Amino acid sequence: MILRNVAIKDIFLVLIAMFFLCPLRAQYDSVSTPKSHRLPEVNIGGWYSEIKAGPAAVQTLTARQLENLPSLQLSDALKYMSGVVVKDYGGAGGMKTVSVRGLGSQHTGVAYDGIALTDCQTGQIDLGKLMLDNVGNITLSTGLNENIFLPARLFSFSNLISINTPNQLPDKPLKLKVGFTVGTYGLLSPQVFAENLIRSKKRQNRYVMWNVSAAYMASKGDYPYKLHYGGATDSVSTERRQNSDVSTFNAEANVRVAFNPKQQLLVKWYYYDSERGLPKATLYYNLDAAQRLWNRNTFGQVQYFSFFGKMKWKYQVCGKFNYDYTHYLDPEYLNAQGRLDNHFHQYEGYLTNTVSYSLPKNNKKIVFAAALSNDLFYNMLKGNSLDVENPARFTSMTALTAKGGNKHFLLVGNLLLTTVNNILQGAQLGKNYVHLSPALSASFFAGDNVTIRAFYKNIFRMPTFNDLYYQEVGNIDLEPEKTHQWDLGVVLKEQRFAAGKVLLSASLDGYFNIVKDKIVAFPSRNLFSWTMMNYGKVWIGGAELNANLHYQFVKNYWLRLSGNCTYQKAVDRTNPEGRTFNHQIPYTPVWSGSASATFDMPWLSVSYALIVCGDRYALGQNIPANLVEGYVDHSITIGHTFPIKEVKLGFKCELLNLANKNYEIIRNYPMQGFGCRVKVVLEY
Repeated sequence: MILRNVAIKDIFLVLIAMFFLCPLRAQYDSVSTPKSHRLPEVNIGGWYSEIKAGPAAVQTLTARQLENLPSLQLSDALKYMSGVVVKDYGGAGGMKTVSVRGLGSQHTGVAYDGIALTDCQTGQIDLGKLMLDNVGNITLSTGLNENIFLPARLFSFSNLISINTPNQLPDKPLKLKVGFTVGTYGLLSPQVFAENLIRSKKRQNRYVMWNVSAAYMASKGDYPYKLHYGGATDSVSTERRQNSDVSTFNAEANVRVAFNPKQQLLVKWYYYDSERGLPKATLYYNLDAAQRLWNRNTFGQVQYFSFFGKMKWKYQVCGKFNYDYTHYLDPEYLNAQGRLDNHFHQYEGYLTNTVSYSLPKNNKKIVFAAALSNDLFYNMLKGNSLDVENPARFTSMTALTAKGGNKHFLLVGNLLLTTVNNILQGAQLGKNYVHLSPALSASFFAGDNVTIRAFYKNIFRMPTFNDLYYQEVGNIDLEPEKTHQWDLGVVLKEQRFAAGKVLLSASLDGYFNIVKDKIVAFPSRNLFSWTMMNYGKVWIGGAELNANLHYQFVKNYWLRLSGNCTYQKAVDRTNPEGRTFNHQIPYTPVWSGSASATFDMPWLSVSYALIVCGDRYALGQNIPANLVEGYVDHSITIGHTFPIKEVKLGFKCELLNLANKNYEIIRNYPMQGFGCRVKVVLEY
């Protein structure tokens, strides 16, 4: 085996020691009422992001942290967060989805600048298509956060990944940035970014800021790997990954209009276009692959924010239109036509309104705020391989959220009412659903910089259109998944000791989830054709430990350590007589974790990153024939930015998978071995 569980247990014990053996000395920070004197313009590009002590479990990676991690796509960054399992099919073009705390990718929402990204066909976002060139921070939250001024849709996910572009005002009217990335196996990616700020001559707080960005990425993906034909004594050959090429292009434009400190209008347009090959599973002598996948996605959204009533009231309205096109071609499909040529068109119209009220900050002992939001969205899917013609769905979500507390505690509660109307043509009738989902979070401030938190959250997820209507795997009788989440944790907020040279923060959370009517999808022939399986009930119990330690040797010389570890048992509890009862569900490791160490100097930054994952099983039965061995991935990143008059020149070199192991995250889909990437950025 590549990795024994004992190695991960040792890392877990070390992180626990870091958590409990540190002194509790810092300034106590009581609950504060939100400041609402103007719309926030926060600099989120800083280096250090302490572990949040709110009622939800929140993890954050800042832009500077991302610079020091081996990350090209969003999926690369998420591998360094606890409780996250990234299903990666290898290479820059391989599909990448995420599961958090064993709940599956459809239970994890992705929000881009406050508005959810969606896919009504599959219910999951391919994280490999989201680049990190213009990201201010990435946040993963589980539970009910204290930020209640959100669209109702963002309360409907068990876990939420928030991608935020930098929202601070630039320090000069015009900003230009050009980047170029090259890497092994034909990786090539140019990027360009331009930003302009136009202030009113009469009122400085009235301005228009716009930016445009574009990026292209291409990769051959023909990396070598070792193909094992049997046991340890059987033959081995060196092959190259076939049909793993990819080319993508994405462009984005943003406009922010500030009418005054209380009113802003935000407009966003996004476009994505890709073509990729779909490599086969590496099954002995059948390695040739010819399947192709084309995807085109564009959306436009408009957001309006307003503060009024002496800053006690806030209001936002957003409208969005989303279009997604998918074309899948299998020229070797065994049917009467001798090929499978599928086309799918997705359409979504979305409208959300949110209003909130908070007590003014004239009473420092009491915090109270309430918010009401309503979201309406309409989805339709057109395709040539659906059992139902042009299925559609109309959904209404209404969320009532409130929070209150004082310097000793904070409570946040939420009621989410979801109404779903499935619209089918012809004689078939679609099922309709009404569901009320409660959630409650609490934080108790136990003393100097120690917070105890707990939450409960109930969510249900509708089956996707593919789950229901796709000819290959669809089942129109599928019921929604229903989840119950519990969490109890303790947070050690940022501490400074040793004359301020050491900064420490840590958190430890235990959780338990129950999923009823769980829907699980596995790739069958390739990455586009799936087999649907349904577990009646799944129990998921685990613990997550996160720790950050920063040490300053001398001025401007820092050693920054971060680590996390997850223990998780996710077992099938459907049928006591079944063969998979009490067995770990597929592709869910019992032990996993990551760590990074960065030596930050004025003239260079050097980082080492480690990802570890324990044994998993490809199918429901935990038998040796289904075992997928664990793995360890080591990487090194070297980078720096040089100021040259008014220009900044930056470089970043990444040495990936130093052990050169073709480990598998998904069975028979080997990952790339040793590789490197070099990025150069010129900023004016």
